[in-house]
Amino acid sequence: MSLKKQFLVFCLVLIAAPLAFLSGQKKSYPVVTVIKDGVKTITNPEYPRNGRFIAKLTAEMSCGEESKPEMAMLNKPLDLRVDDQGRVYVMDWGDVHIKVYDSQGRFLRTIGRKGQGPGEFDMPAFFDLMTGGKVCILDGRQRRITILTNEGKYISGFRFDGFFRSLAIDGKDRLFLAKYVAAEELKLSTEFREVPYITSIFRTAASGKEMVHLTDFLGEVQVMKAVGSGGITSMGGLYIVIWGINRQGKLYGGFNEIYRLGAYGSDGKTEFAFKNRKVYSIVLPEEGFPSIKRFLMELVAE
Repeated sequence: MSLKKQFLVFCLVLIAAPLAFLSGQKKSYPVVTVIKDGVKTITNPEYPRNGRFIAKLTAEMSCGEESKPEMAMLNKPLDLRVDDQGRVYVMDWGDVHIKVYDSQGRFLRTIGRKGQGPGEFDMPAFFDLMTGGKVCILDGRQRRITILTNEGKYISGFRFDGFFRSLAIDGKDRLFLAKYVAAEELKLSTEFREVPYITSIFRTAASGKEMVHLTDFLGEVQVMKAVGSGGITSMGGLYIVIWGINRQGKLYGGFNEIYRLGAYGSDGKTEFAFKNRKVYSIVLPEEGFPSIKRFLMELVAE
């Protein structure tokens, strides 16, 4: 090889090496961390580190398609849980009971029924699974907690004050309940208006004792108006408070209008929080309702 050709090859190597190095570098992740009053808040970047993802789902099993027995068919399923054995528990509000299917989707039995006696409940109702295969039902209308075996046999229960609208249970069988109350005195007219609400999270033992108020979430609204003599028509707002717990009882929650999520310890104090800073404002007019200004979040980036 001539000296000239060797020189050209050497120059190409010098150019290609830095390009190869740079192409192999991962895109930096420009998070913003702020510590205020001892709470660390991590703000997500405007663009995800790994770009856009499209999930592809593959069906493995289905429940409620059997024609026989008729009880296996789902009427109005609104919630479900899966236990350690793969059994699927579906809260069917239409039939007011819980339908149980095995890990292959075959119908096994129902748990509970409509009524006011032991092991019975009304609508709306929420449920979660406890250790040992027990089923815990929150009956908001009757203001009662009912605990059953996974065969539907009544174990225990207790009543409570106020309106609780959701339930979660940790690995120690402690109950976490969300109480829903108006943030101001209701002064309604015949025109729809927004009423701010507070979601308060409480924790209690399975016996109903030792109830502790953990924290409050603000921002949720109900669109309401007065009808007839003392009646109320209510519609939920566009965004809701979301919350959940892990097996150790740590609480996670936030308001999905602003996409801010926090983690709370056993004393209810915020341990850390994170949020997305890219927010867009839009107006959504709806027939029969006033135009309501809301916020949307960009979830994915090009």
